[in-house]
Amino acid sequence: MMVQRVEKSDAEWAKEVRNRYQAIFVRSAHTSRSWPVADCAPLSTAISQLDKTSFQVLRKKGTEPAGTGEYDKFFPKEGHFVCKGCGNPLYSAQSKFNSGCGWPAFDKCYKGALITETDMTFGMKRVEIMCGACDGHLGHVFENEGFTPTMERHCVNSVSVLYKEGPPPTPLEEEKVSTGEGGGGMFGAASYPLMLLVLAYLLSGVVGKVMDFFMGAQ
Repeated sequence: MMVQRVEKSDAEWAKEVRNRYQAIFVRSAHTSRSWPVADCAPLSTAISQLDKTSFQVLRKKGTEPAGTGEYDKFFPKEGHFVCKGCGNPLYSAQSKFNSGCGWPAFDKCYKGALITETDMTFGMKRVEIMCGACDGHLGHVFENEGFTPTMERHCVNSVSVLYKEGPPPTPLEEEKVSTGEGGGGMFGAASYPLMLLVLAYLLSGVVGKVMDFFMGAQ
């Protein structure tokens, strides 16, 4: 799937969106950046459909509270999910499954639909998943939890996507997205403090036995 990236200065972007979303992209007029735009939705449409919560998650990498999302317990048999920020097709309905994590979960995506980036927030190594068309934050991908044969769980915010009935306009292949850096998800996220607690417990037992040995030798 081809994604068009448009080059504009920050001043040009600011001028284009100022009347639609209160100058969200206002930055220095002397710098230039690349902002991706999906060919399936005009920029004006993408910005006008973002509510406050969606903007916070998609553009500022926020997270909706667990168990509150519209699509958490929504399991359609047909259709697909697109990026709420630009309309880029992301997931088929068949790729969605019930992980019980509190957020919508998918085990694969449309080929080329996502991009990834290492996220070291809170000292944990995770892989962030973003829309390949507009860089919108979707969530994170976790691996090796055993939920489905792909061994991937795309943990996605409901406010980052929209459900569409029917298939995408053109047939799209599906694929895994992880490069092996996703860690162990719910279990991996807790593994570091858990390992430290186990290590402390084991060391305390060893130290206790050593002290008992010397006390007994006296």
